[in-house]
Amino acid sequence: MRRVRSEAQTAQGDASGAAKGAEGASLPTLLWAAASVVFATGWIVERRRRRLMEMEKDSVFWADRQPPGSSIITTAGGIDDILPDSPNPAESARAIYVSAIGETTSRREATLIDLHQLDDKLERRRRRGDVNASILLLHQHLVDFRYTSPWVFLELRELYRQLGREKEWEIARIAFRKRFGQNAPAWDAATTESQGLLDDRQLARALVHDWPYREARLFILRWMLGDPKMRQQSSGPPLLALGAYRDLLLLDAVLDEVMDARTVPADSLL
Repeated sequence: MRRVRSEAQTAQGDASGAAKGAEGASLPTLLWAAASVVFATGWIVERRRRRLMEMEKDSVFWADRQPPGSSIITTAGGIDDILPDSPNPAESARAIYVSAIGETTSRREATLIDLHQLDDKLERRRRRGDVNASILLLHQHLVDFRYTSPWVFLELRELYRQLGREKEWEIARIAFRKRFGQNAPAWDAATTESQGLLDDRQLARALVHDWPYREARLFILRWMLGDPKMRQQSSGPPLLALGAYRDLLLLDAVLDEVMDARTVPADSLL
């Protein structure tokens, strides 16, 4: 009997020791696992932050670090009149860009995708209230693309008016005339920001007729960017109100979700 009790006590002691050993071993393991989770989470957050910074990158971040031989070179007259007195490098970059708009050597032509990407970036800067960064973004687009939409110039005019940059707008108007063969709104002209697509009944009816078919996208493309013949001749579609351009971009985004690949059904004569 004593032998049985001794063996039982020995087994119980071994089990207790094993449990304590397991608890002692599990503590470092849990600490290591927790540290791994924290490290992985930190890495993911940092990677996401860097990706967002890359998405947000534009001239305002590198305005004071231009590399030698930068492509932003201009010989346009009047640059001394618009260079700011402020030592802020972003201010100087904006002044240089506005002069370079009319002399860009780019052969690229913007697409609707380019316009949507520009609109998304512009909206993020609007939410931040960063007018200067918004202007630099539009300047860079106008230098990067030889042919784009008149909408970009109208957005630029609204931003210039917030800062009272009349001389810069007059230089941009010259570039507008060269690119589209027509005159941009004068500085003192009333804003068209609140005039939407519904205010142009003829245009709205034409779009409704083509909606939601492929022809609707071609319709939006013609009014936003013209046709290939216009682009070759450095002319553009008739100038719309700024609000109408914004509505067209919004409807084009909606069209991605609802578009019918078939052609518009022919009108019945009955």
